[in-house]
Amino acid sequence: MFSLSFPLAPLIFTGFCSSLIFTKFITLGTHFHAVPFLAFVFYLPTFFLFDFIAICFLRFLLNPVRGWFSLLGFIIGILISLFTLCGAASQLGFFYKTGGELAWHEATSFATNKDGLKVLLSGSWAVLASAGLLMGVSFLLQTLCYRVVGLFNSALGANFIIPVVQFVLTRCQRAQFHIIRKTQYYLLRGPARDEESEVGSINSDLPSSVDSDSESHTFLGDGEKDEEGGSRGKLARIIIQMRDWWAIRVAVVLFFLVALLVRPHRPYDHMSITLPVSMLNIFRPESDYCSEQRRIHVNPFPFPHLLSEKNWEAPNEHFRGWAPGARNEQVLNYRYWNPEWMPEAVHRGFERWDPRRFEKIVDDPLKISNLDNDILKPLKGALSDGSVKIKHVVYILMESLREELFPLQQDSFIHKNILNANEEEERDEMNRRLADLTPHIEMITGVAGNFRAANGSSYERSKLKWQDSSKEGFGGINIVGGTTGSTMSTKSFGTNFCGAWGMPVEKFEEYATDSYQPCLPQIMGLMNEFKSDDSKSDDYREWKWHPKFFMSVTEGYDHMDKFDRKIGLEDRVCEAELKDDIERNVTSGEGQKIGYFGFAEPILKPYITDYLTNATKNKERIMMAHFTSTTHHPWELPWYFNMTDYMPSSGLQNWHKDFNKYINTIRFHDLWMAELMALFDELGIADETLIVFAGDHGQAFKEDARKTGTYENGHISNYRVPITFRHPHLPRYQYNVNATTVSTLPTILDLLINSGSLNEKDTAVASDLIQDYEGQSLIRPYKTSHNGRRAWNFGITNSGAGMLAVTSADSPWRLVMPLDKTFEYTLSNLEQDQQEEHALTAWTFKDLLKSAKKEMGEGAVEWAKEAEAIGKWWRKDRQRLWRYHEIEET
Repeated sequence: MFSLSFPLAPLIFTGFCSSLIFTKFITLGTHFHAVPFLAFVFYLPTFFLFDFIAICFLRFLLNPVRGWFSLLGFIIGILISLFTLCGAASQLGFFYKTGGELAWHEATSFATNKDGLKVLLSGSWAVLASAGLLMGVSFLLQTLCYRVVGLFNSALGANFIIPVVQFVLTRCQRAQFHIIRKTQYYLLRGPARDEESEVGSINSDLPSSVDSDSESHTFLGDGEKDEEGGSRGKLARIIIQMRDWWAIRVAVVLFFLVALLVRPHRPYDHMSITLPVSMLNIFRPESDYCSEQRRIHVNPFPFPHLLSEKNWEAPNEHFRGWAPGARNEQVLNYRYWNPEWMPEAVHRGFERWDPRRFEKIVDDPLKISNLDNDILKPLKGALSDGSVKIKHVVYILMESLREELFPLQQDSFIHKNILNANEEEERDEMNRRLADLTPHIEMITGVAGNFRAANGSSYERSKLKWQDSSKEGFGGINIVGGTTGSTMSTKSFGTNFCGAWGMPVEKFEEYATDSYQPCLPQIMGLMNEFKSDDSKSDDYREWKWHPKFFMSVTEGYDHMDKFDRKIGLEDRVCEAELKDDIERNVTSGEGQKIGYFGFAEPILKPYITDYLTNATKNKERIMMAHFTSTTHHPWELPWYFNMTDYMPSSGLQNWHKDFNKYINTIRFHDLWMAELMALFDELGIADETLIVFAGDHGQAFKEDARKTGTYENGHISNYRVPITFRHPHLPRYQYNVNATTVSTLPTILDLLINSGSLNEKDTAVASDLIQDYEGQSLIRPYKTSHNGRRAWNFGITNSGAGMLAVTSADSPWRLVMPLDKTFEYTLSNLEQDQQEEHALTAWTFKDLLKSAKKEMGEGAVEWAKEAEAIGKWWRKDRQRLWRYHEIEET
């Protein structure tokens, strides 16, 4: 036998303890508001139970080494400590940046992706600072912590483990005295021994049940005297004398047993888990293929009475009918219907007409079409008289853009927040600055900012980069009250360009399969099949479409590049292409990288100019897709852009820093939109171009939500997005409707059809396809309900599988429901509480309904029951439609 001491063992052990305690405080603080106070106090000891067990176990492993077995345990203990310390630093850093907890299984998707790793590294300074804090605390407390836990372990061994071993051996009539002595020796010789052998023996304090042999007398050291005498000896005696406190020990054990048995699972199990155990989720395997298939396909609709035959709808022209049911005449007719325009070889995106991938649109229980409604009266005249020509389509998807900032308006929630953060005497000057925040967006949307000085006068605007030349009362349709289909950018991208809801599953798994609806570039690609390559017709409706995608940042994050190619965006200019064109970009002055994903948008301007110029020259129809990025975290701007302090962000006001940076990126975004609009005017295509503006999702900040960012955050500020259909010959119309971005694609098709912007065959294609999309057209009266069925809307929360937001167009209520993870239910009334400042929360749906009945009334209760049932059904149905778990990546 050999003996080794490791001087850093106390420091490493205390680092482990600090990691567990600090992260536990984060967990408890995060969930404190949602747990009844008395319940929190009663169950508080149980929250620390498993942390305490882990601490005692690790202290046992980090005993001074005496032999190969203890050396192995010592090494394992060191590894566990370091593993936990890294996890705690990451958890603390993540909490500082977002106000939330890190989900370990999802962290692997970032760490294993080059671009995802950049996201993680963006918060590295917070992680390093957290690690420094933990080690600083550990350095100060290492001696005390190491010895106290060692003393407790010794007392535990002497007063519990040894008597249990003796009892078991006696009952089994295996009175092997030397085994007991060896057990006593092993448990008592070293747990509280420090490596410097500073502490003497306290033999006289050992319990009488322990043999007085010299082997078992060495509690803190090998027969050495306690040089400090007093305090350490007293502490040891107190801990050891706990063997006489049988009543207390029995009471403690009974308390924990009862508390653990009666305690609700949610959220208390999550609050009790110790950090090393939760980190094991990193290694959690993927779900079993077969069981997932069974789970997805066994999914009856929760309200079958709504699907009765009396509610079925007969086919009519392009409408194929609605008749939910496994086998009925309408379903069979749809199955064997082969459109005249469908090529013999089924194109990607049109697999619905492949018998092997049949999808029954007429069987969709949630499908509500408003195409039988007439076009909105303010728009009908312009669309029918031929004044609206849509030769080109530009789709601008805007990163992290909140509806309230497209544009900013005086007296809005954000406007008041900014002004109130400033001193009263500075507010008028700040209001003048805010008047220049989004002036170009005001012209794009037709929504005035209405900024006024304290004396009621208007502010003189700074020089604009673009002037709207549309006639008074014209400019397009602006949707008020729109929300996103997902607060995860990649899923939202799919919803916008494919008109298909994403899947509420972890990560962007949609890339590995095909959209169950044809995407916009795929539709235009199909239309190109009907046209000759050398068409020189002056009729633009005979020209081919040329889709092209522009994004100044990486396309590789979360497999977005693979998805883009699948949906028909083969021609692209993204970070990779920009980096390859170094000479051009360095000389342009825009070659400076910002953030962790790429460049600012203006670097794209010469590429966009070339594309637009060549397309018009070659008689091609433009289908330009542009995804902005500067408004994404970390909200960095090019060196030449002058930052403005809209809110104080130094000293105690440092918590405004992120929001201040975000507001500056909004001003930058407004100027970039102006550059694009001016470019369209300059190239002479503005009068015949439909420009769609849509936010991919919003962005929560500390100024309006307890938790920041979109990650596992169901706050409404992450969901509200702008949706605008800009055309200089469309009448201005502010359309207030509870719709989502799933409606943008069918609206584009409806505008193309009814403006006469497609030839006969393309019109037939679009008229058939538009009937199958789940979103309603936003140029017609929106059906909020139909034959007892509500028009449901869904919002998948980043990162996919955590929670789902459910609303319906016929009511003001909003439910955020947990899926696979430990989150609260949230119910709010957006009509009365637009910022969800008084939303109801509960850990069980039953408790939520109780609160809703008391606070909101029976109507809210009934709606919430429907919403939860529909949400559960919809979740599985999305996976079925996307053929999740059915095929490998294609």
